[in-house]
Amino acid sequence: MLKLKRVDIQGFKSFYDRTDMRFHGSGIAAVVGPNGCGKSNLSDAISWVLGEQSAKSLRGSRMEDVIFAGTREKKPLGMAQVSLTMMDPDHHIAATNGHANGHANGHHQKPADDIVITRRLYRSGESEYLINGRAARLRDIQDLFSGTGLGPESYAIIEQGRIGQILSNKPADRRAVIEEAAGIGKYKTRKRLAEAKLESSKQNLSRVFDILEEVGRQANSLKRQASKARRYEELRTEMVAHLRQAVSGRFRMLEREAAKLALDLNQAQAGFQALSGQVLEKEREHTATQESCYRTEKS
Repeated sequence: MLKLKRVDIQGFKSFYDRTDMRFHGSGIAAVVGPNGCGKSNLSDAISWVLGEQSAKSLRGSRMEDVIFAGTREKKPLGMAQVSLTMMDPDHHIAATNGHANGHANGHHQKPADDIVITRRLYRSGESEYLINGRAARLRDIQDLFSGTGLGPESYAIIEQGRIGQILSNKPADRRAVIEEAAGIGKYKTRKRLAEAKLESSKQNLSRVFDILEEVGRQANSLKRQASKARRYEELRTEMVAHLRQAVSGRFRMLEREAAKLALDLNQAQAGFQALSGQVLEKEREHTATQESCYRTEKS
């Protein structure tokens, strides 16, 4: 069981100056004072640092109301901070015994450290949680105190009128308090988280199956397209082969025709030249005949 050891408050509600409250011994600590002196602010500070999220539960209308609002003599502050130091007496005793045994055996062991929880809130709305000076999440703090009575809806901090409220609650609400006190609340919380993760995993798995089905359809479509592409390539190769064969045969036929035409042309040219020679010879004979006729007429 965790034991409250120290509370440090600064800028929270009526605590303007840094206030250090230490709780000694294992008995009862009482805070005594007149009405309106701020006794309830101490329990509010403890509830707040443990992760209370309801401004109404802290007797405010909004969370910024927990920051010191100022007085005639003191100006408002821009930040509220509460630190809670706790220890586990059983763990501390065990660690102390181990420390003593370590000395007897010639070994040195460090006693268990205290747990320091800090919460800060700025007027800008920014907030911080720290565990032993290191940044943490609200979930980390809730997990740390789960099952100790200091979690949400805790029974360890009961203000005036809270007992009557618990007794008048519905059976299910009273059962939640009893389960928290029995230490099984944290296991139910873990069960709910595990079930939520399992449901999320089921949904993710369902989406994966949907994606696989869609990919399967696309793969089948691509297979059909690939088969068509292969068939097209085969037909194209076959067509090119036939085309080459046809063009080659046509080329050889044209070559033969061209050779025959060239031969015929040569023969025609030779015949033309022979005829041209005969024409020239006839023209010379005709000219000679004419000249002979002219000479005869003159004589």
